[in-house]
Amino acid sequence: MSSEPSSLRVAPGGVDWRRAEFILTGLAFLGFITIAIRLKTISPGLPAHPLIIHVPVVLIPLSVLGGLACVARPQWFDRYGILLCLCGIVAMSSIFLAMQAGAALESALNLTGMQAQLIHEHSHAADILAIGFVLFTATLILTFSAHRISGGMPTGLGIADSLLGERAIYLTLRIGVVVLALFCAYYVYHVGDLGAKAVWLGRLQSS
Repeated sequence: MSSEPSSLRVAPGGVDWRRAEFILTGLAFLGFITIAIRLKTISPGLPAHPLIIHVPVVLIPLSVLGGLACVARPQWFDRYGILLCLCGIVAMSSIFLAMQAGAALESALNLTGMQAQLIHEHSHAADILAIGFVLFTATLILTFSAHRISGGMPTGLGIADSLLGERAIYLTLRIGVVVLALFCAYYVYHVGDLGAKAVWLGRLQSS
């Protein structure tokens, strides 16, 4: 067995661009395509936003819990890391899709007063959630990559192997996953709470 540090090992045959780390990174960048998609309705008379939000509402908590579980038990990255990162990427894309659908619905409703204020706060909180979850997804992919590289599976890409192969970087990324997971967990609740108040507050008061 070689005594050479894992961060300095060279992958046989050069860079393997088919590695999960590179594919997940590419898919994460492709996930930003949904920023340009603005669905107003799913079918005539049925707005898209109330339906689309079910995707991030389910996938964000799953990604957050999965990330925390893999940080607590790093060996789970070997079995569930790819699936977890894919879940995060889909959740991230669904946030953009829900935000665009929400903006379309807001412009169609022409709300005023308290409901308009709550919708504005809801949208602002969703923006913060989107930024936080993008950072969470990126950190999750980097942590999965660092787990494999520092564990003796270099990619052959020198800069990635030298940085992510360091145990200190791996530890820092795991801490980052925990912090961002807790941040996203709070904000997905906060965004949903503001949205629910915007929909129901006026109706409850009038009844």
